[in-house]
Amino acid sequence: MGDMTGKRIRILAAIVLVAVLLGTVWWWVRPTEARASVYFVRAQGSSSTVQDVPRTVRGRTAAALLAAAVRELLAGPTPTERGAGLVTAIPVGTRLRGLRIADGVVMVDLSAEIESGGGSSSMLGRLWQIVYTATQFAQAPRVRILVDGQTRESMGGEGVVIDHPLARPA
Repeated sequence: MGDMTGKRIRILAAIVLVAVLLGTVWWWVRPTEARASVYFVRAQGSSSTVQDVPRTVRGRTAAALLAAAVRELLAGPTPTERGAGLVTAIPVGTRLRGLRIADGVVMVDLSAEIESGGGSSSMLGRLWQIVYTATQFAQAPRVRILVDGQTRESMGGEGVVIDHPLARPA
């Protein structure tokens, strides 16, 4: 009888230990929520500017949080934001293929749709939307834009130069 009680205690202890370990693992790997800024275009007369709007994003690392922010950017402004005059210069269908941070540079890999349509004003608008959204964390103040996994000298038919990491204007 005593042997059965000891066995039950060991089984119960093992179950408790597994539950504690699973809880600890869940605690460490769960995504955190953070506020991020996503930048859309606001036309002002004959010129335009980028304006930040807040978004709640989830991720476990700075790269995951930035990737979530870029996905929010690619989704475009909400109806309320559009009603307030914000638009996006980024073509519909543009997808985030990957994002990583290395040596203070955010590497943003976008699908080829990023290059479709628009003139020079539109190309510059989308470029600055990406630069401002991707460089909002201090540990990565520059961004390199890749298209379909490839580095390019320029983006789109307008030839917007992307052959080096870009930063927000000083």
